[in-house]
Amino acid sequence: MRVTTTQALFDEMLQRIQTGAWPVGQAIPSERNLIQELGVSRIALREALFMLRSLGVLDTGHGRKSIVRHVGTDLLERILPLVCALEPGGSYGQVFEVRLALEVPAAGLAALRRTEADLWRLEELANEYARQEIVVGHYPRTDLEFHLQVAQATQNPLITTLLNVISRYVIAVQSQSWDSGVPVAWDHAKRAHFSILDAIRAQDPDRARVEMEAHLRYTASLAPAVR
Repeated sequence: MRVTTTQALFDEMLQRIQTGAWPVGQAIPSERNLIQELGVSRIALREALFMLRSLGVLDTGHGRKSIVRHVGTDLLERILPLVCALEPGGSYGQVFEVRLALEVPAAGLAALRRTEADLWRLEELANEYARQEIVVGHYPRTDLEFHLQVAQATQNPLITTLLNVISRYVIAVQSQSWDSGVPVAWDHAKRAHFSILDAIRAQDPDRARVEMEAHLRYTASLAPAVR
């Protein structure tokens, strides 16, 4: 596929930002200097700069200078759902593969890094889930909130962001599991949440990973789409 001048410029400037050649918080060279250095038209350059600003990595500061922005997890949360939505061939089975790759090691990290506040919130969510009444056709969001709290207990915001990104897919998959396995799924999940919590409280990363993997695999076995 032929790469346009604008795309080539975008790739070149993004590479400079990624490598630190254009540091965060500093202005990039002026349009005049970039046109001379790169030998491109003003139109192509401005189109590439617009793409970078739309992506959120450049900001127009005082005097209309383009400043390299710090890219936080909020930008990732906006972009990744779009990537997932546009990616062809996705399946519920793939969602479970991502969950296994992400949440199993995350449970181990949570066991090592959790705070007292994390434990308090995990226990609150586990108890709240256990108190809820079974409603056929309605997947309780408390389950997802428990998993998100485990991710937060890793103290790694990227893990939380990634799980947040796929959360709507998680809900879709869990809803199918829920419809096909009530009340068995409910009883299993209640026990699993407390087992995961106990391992995290005990700061036992191996057991936390085992409990999380067992929980996810059991849930996957109930979903018709991933059998």
